[in-house]
Amino acid sequence: MNRRVSFRQRRVDRFFSRFFRRRRNSHLESCVFRAQKRFKNLLTSRQKFFLVLVIFAIGSLVGFTHFSGFFDVQKVSVARSSLDLPLEEIELSVRELAFGKNIFSIEKDLLARVVRELRPDIARVEIHKKYPCEIAVGVFKFPIVAELRSNSESIFLNANGFRVLGDAPDRDTLQLTLGEEIDAVDLEKRVIDPAHLDFIRDAVFYFEALTDLKILNTKYFPISREVYLKNEKNFDVWLDLTRDFREQLNKLVVAADLLKISEKKYEYIDLRIRGKIFFRSR
Repeated sequence: MNRRVSFRQRRVDRFFSRFFRRRRNSHLESCVFRAQKRFKNLLTSRQKFFLVLVIFAIGSLVGFTHFSGFFDVQKVSVARSSLDLPLEEIELSVRELAFGKNIFSIEKDLLARVVRELRPDIARVEIHKKYPCEIAVGVFKFPIVAELRSNSESIFLNANGFRVLGDAPDRDTLQLTLGEEIDAVDLEKRVIDPAHLDFIRDAVFYFEALTDLKILNTKYFPISREVYLKNEKNFDVWLDLTRDFREQLNKLVVAADLLKISEKKYEYIDLRIRGKIFFRSR
């Protein structure tokens, strides 16, 4: 390429580049000016005054709620829903986390988690903010669902399998006895696996609905993972805790003509083996 042509071409390119850049800059400045003008004309003087007033009010409100101390937590109250709840310990734990802090900044989930970790028998915790400066705590334990008789001692158990002290059930509970020895003294130690407890309770209801016979007592074998259901005809129904109780109990219906449990007397009926029924008559 000819150097002179190339030099001229570069000069032309620079000229047009400057020209279009100048035009583009002037166009942007014109757009900004028009936008500013439209914004100025958008609000009247009165509207501008009220806008400034609203912004000032919002800022004052935020400052008052977060920095004045009026909304700092000054009181913690714990509702008594059980005689066995450590109210002082619960209140102290919440006060350590919330007292003197702005009530709007308090995380209710954090407080609830801390309270639940105090005791294994606490089922639910409700945290309420009572403005301007109080935290109200509601603590609910697992309901009492069973009465376990061990060594001539009666122990109430909640739905999570832990021993309950100081409370009594407000309705009929499952009657349990132990077929194998376990340590049922320590409150911090689970007495019965909650899955086993649910199995036994559901099996009792299912058996009573299936046969119209009432279960009087149940014997629990935590190591063997078995349960014996004693009914009002004074015989036991043996179930395996590791298998579906419906599958086992439904065999009573399948073999109803053979067993005739409403007429015959038995010592026990063993339903633990899949597809088979063993029994001993009196």
